[in-house]
Amino acid sequence: MARAARERIWRTTAMVMCAAVPVSFYVLGDLTDAFPGVLTLTREEEGPTSGPRAVSEDWKRIPVPDAVPGVPPASAPAEAESLQERMEAKATLPVVDGGLAFSVVDAETGEVLAARDAESAHVPASTLKLLTAAAVLRQYSGDEVLVTRATLDGDTITLVGGGDMTLSEKDVKKLASQAATLAKDADLTTVQVRYDDSYLTGGANPAWGDNGPAGGWVAPTASLALDSGRLDAEPYGRKSLDPARDAAERFAELVAAEDLEVAGDVTKGEAPQDAPSVEVASEPLSELVRHTLLVSDNTTAELLAHLVALARDEPTTPEGAAAAVEAEIRELGAELGVDQTSLDTLEIHDGSGLSRSNRVPPALLSAVLAQVASGSAPVLEQILYDVPIAGLSGTLADRFDRGDTSDADGLVRGKTGYLGGAATLAGVAVLPDGRTVGYSIVVHGFDGADADDARAAVDAVAAELVQVD
Repeated sequence: MARAARERIWRTTAMVMCAAVPVSFYVLGDLTDAFPGVLTLTREEEGPTSGPRAVSEDWKRIPVPDAVPGVPPASAPAEAESLQERMEAKATLPVVDGGLAFSVVDAETGEVLAARDAESAHVPASTLKLLTAAAVLRQYSGDEVLVTRATLDGDTITLVGGGDMTLSEKDVKKLASQAATLAKDADLTTVQVRYDDSYLTGGANPAWGDNGPAGGWVAPTASLALDSGRLDAEPYGRKSLDPARDAAERFAELVAAEDLEVAGDVTKGEAPQDAPSVEVASEPLSELVRHTLLVSDNTTAELLAHLVALARDEPTTPEGAAAAVEAEIRELGAELGVDQTSLDTLEIHDGSGLSRSNRVPPALLSAVLAQVASGSAPVLEQILYDVPIAGLSGTLADRFDRGDTSDADGLVRGKTGYLGGAATLAGVAVLPDGRTVGYSIVVHGFDGADADDARAAVDAVAAELVQVD
């Protein structure tokens, strides 16, 4: 049945692929395996996956607001009415119990095809990373790299952070070797080591609550870090509480391994502007965005938010970073014509979605994603390639495996989220009639013990997007 459904969808999509920009754009991506679709039917090779969910089970259950009836589109065709009915029917699932909100927007026309409680703000969990990604891509080309330098001034080597929290051991060793060469060329046998982390203010975000560094969810944002502040090999293992200092300490050890004596302790201090220097660079920002969305990396998401603040010339504190992303998304929402009511309810308190205080209406997320899929916003187009594919990649690799949801494998692409009683999914899909849509789905108000069922319910709602009658 699944194969026959996919074949019918492919035939329909192929017939209309040249008739509308979003559809032809999407099918081209499918042909190259960049987007989900009927040509993406085999499991991808094993890649990075998500860690355990970000949740503290002793947190209070998020209350379910009064159930809001589904809002049919103003002029809905029969297909959209059917979609509305099918998606809304999932509100009766026991784990959902009325706690369902969603919005589906046509990428080409901007028309709302299905909606329920779409303008009410809900906890977005990690789907917030989509807004952080949109904000950073609006401020940067994606080709930029984050540069970490080492300077030599007298007998002092200074490690200078430039925002790269993804430094590997190999990167730091290379930088230490190059810095040692500078010192030896200056006939030095003994050096002092300090670090300059003034590029970003950074730090831990109080809004994370129990989902902070102590729980292994995220490292404090810093101007530099070794391996994103991880202290062990586990993605959600122990995190450094001072990533810049820890990276500098390791750098000093590697300098000493280059037959130089390092005198005294590593200290903090600003590097001189014109001193001789060596450097290493990060992957382009586009790759950091891709990594963040594929595996839901909290630390990198927070770094991206701080870079938005830097670009907007706003404070690079955790609060300033969140405010910068919110301001950028408010501007984007206004450009898209998102209802002011939805924008008024938007609250962003971090860049990763770990804060339970974040509030995002599904109408806003779906509108942003519809524009991403429309082909009319080249600066945001990358997001379409970066989010996981149902049943195939990233945090969706092990999802859509209950009931009939496996029929959506390869056809639905989205960013997952889970946090304290809210299970979310937002992304893009192609309807059976060939229309490309942006969507946002929230199941909320359930108990933590029912988390797996809630995720499955989200998948069931999303699977209706590609259901063939």
